[in-house]
Amino acid sequence: MPNINENIYFSSDLSDRERACFETGIKLGALYHILCGIPVRNNENIINSIERGIESAISCQPYVKSVKIHLSREEISGTKESEYDYDEITGKMIQVELVIEYESIQVIAKVEWVDQLEYPLMFIEKIHEK
Repeated sequence: MPNINENIYFSSDLSDRERACFETGIKLGALYHILCGIPVRNNENIINSIERGIESAISCQPYVKSVKIHLSREEISGTKESEYDYDEITGKMIQVELVIEYESIQVIAKVEWVDQLEYPLMFIEKIHEK
């Protein structure tokens, strides 16, 4: 890979910790918005395929050390009122754990539905230096 001077694009006073958090936010946003709206059926093979497929895609992005996606099976109704009816993935179904490593910084982040907020919260659980 060619040596790219990232300071052309990122401020030179940006710390590794700040850059790791930026990279984490980009990955969480991409992952969440890729998943939302995907048609889904209450079928274990289909759900597993979606989880593993999106994990594989996100793991290709720079600085991703690991990603684990779980879609809540309980939120998928499995009932069809017509031949055109289907469930689609919503924020309420998505649980994610993402590990980003940038330089010596490791960020562990999550996406989880928070009932009290009625919102799929993206948050950094832990940041540490390797």
